Amino acid sequence: MSILAVIPARYGSTRFPGKPLAILGDKPLVVHVMEHAREAKRVDEVIVATDDTRIVRAVEEYGGRAVMTSPDCPTGSDRIAEVAAARPDADIIVNIQGDEPLIPPEVIDQTVEALLGDPECAAATAMVRITNEQDYLSPNVVKVVCDRAGRALYFSRSPLPNLSRASAIDKGAAAGNSAATDKSASMSKSGADFWGFKHFGLYAYRREALLRFVGLPPCPLERMEKLEQLRFLENNMKIRVVETHLDSIGVDTPEDLEAARKRFEEKSREQD
Repeated sequence: MSILAVIPARYGSTRFPGKPLAILGDKPLVVHVMEHAREAKRVDEVIVATDDTRIVRAVEEYGGRAVMTSPDCPTGSDRIAEVAAARPDADIIVNIQGDEPLIPPEVIDQTVEALLGDPECAAATAMVRITNEQDYLSPNVVKVVCDRAGRALYFSRSPLPNLSRASAIDKGAAAGNSAATDKSASMSKSGADFWGFKHFGLYAYRREALLRFVGLPPCPLERMEKLEQLRFLENNMKIRVVETHLDSIGVDTPEDLEAARKRFEEKSREQD
């Protein structure tokens, strides 16, 4: 079983041009992602897939491997699939977002293990408990709901599940509905602290499923929600979801980078 992690890193981000090379601490963002991915025990190899030679040079400077992919790739998944198509030896492809510099290696391992443990699923991903109403309401925080087997039912940028008509008892039941949920997780007995689950932007795919996925046209729900993972569900391809208690910070804007810098400095002080 060969497991390949691929980090898509596009230079020309609309909201944050040059983002993969933005400095966090003393290294570019993409290098932090690469180094965390290398720490995952279930990953055999890590490759950065990019459209810019400046990113290639930065990755190689820190001893990593980067490959040039087509500048016409519409999404990170397409960029990863281009690498996967050339790697028939890889059984599992892990999609690690290039803007997650603080991604915990343990979450990567959990996601891979979830896929390996559920042979009926085409892909696996992770979720983390939402702890405040602001994130629950934010369209920038993608929510996910699962069935009792821990497989995704739906993803949305809207509040999900809709708790406006739920009683405290209903909220408590919803909090424990996922087979992946740790029942000992901190939550009031009334369920009042339950705000659903945030989707962690990380995927492990079976190689054949990824190549099939990028060959399918975008679906109506995907276009409405602006969430490409819905293409899996609309085509009856199951996604296993594992709950993690570790979170990360995605960097989409310069403001996000400042938040990541604060978190990075806090972690550095803790380790000193």
